[in-house]
Amino acid sequence: NAIAKMREKLTLYREAYISIDMLEKLLTKFAPSYTTSDLCDKWLITPIKRGRYYINNLSLDIKNPYIIGALYMEGEIYSFGGMVVYNRYGLTEQIAEWYTIYNTKISWQRLIWGAKFIFRRQRDSFFYGVTESVIDWQVYRLLTPERALIELLKEWKTYNELPKNIDRDTLINLSKQYSSKKLQSQVSILCS
Repeated sequence: NAIAKMREKLTLYREAYISIDMLEKLLTKFAPSYTTSDLCDKWLITPIKRGRYYINNLSLDIKNPYIIGALYMEGEIYSFGGMVVYNRYGLTEQIAEWYTIYNTKISWQRLIWGAKFIFRRQRDSFFYGVTESVIDWQVYRLLTPERALIELLKEWKTYNELPKNIDRDTLINLSKQYSSKKLQSQVSILCS
């Protein structure tokens, strides 16, 4: 049975994420009469972005939302932000349920393999103060702590003192180059 053979090969492949190229090689060799849609219907794979990347449902590896988001946005201008990043840097104590991805193309919400994503469309000028991080083999982009604090200040959050992991000089420079006069004054008061 071709599906049984594909199930075995996907289990042996072990990688949590599988590209369309690898999937097509497996299909050509072990199940030529099946398509990626057939594998999705049988819950062997789950699409991250159809025609590009899929989640191998038979892999025992943990599926990381940062990697899923990075694969979904591959080749685009994007950055993780929002509550998940604020919490990561200790700027808020709220637990994030949704992963916010700022990008230049789409605005919508999407559920991919149990991870909840909010895509927010922004102008190109929004993407300053972005850093890259690596999990396993995948690089993903997220706001720096200073940039995340600027976003929080834009959302009317107030601080009595500068959070511990924020570099004062970087925060001042970012606010001077990219922010409004009102936000610059807030930053200067916070940093004094």
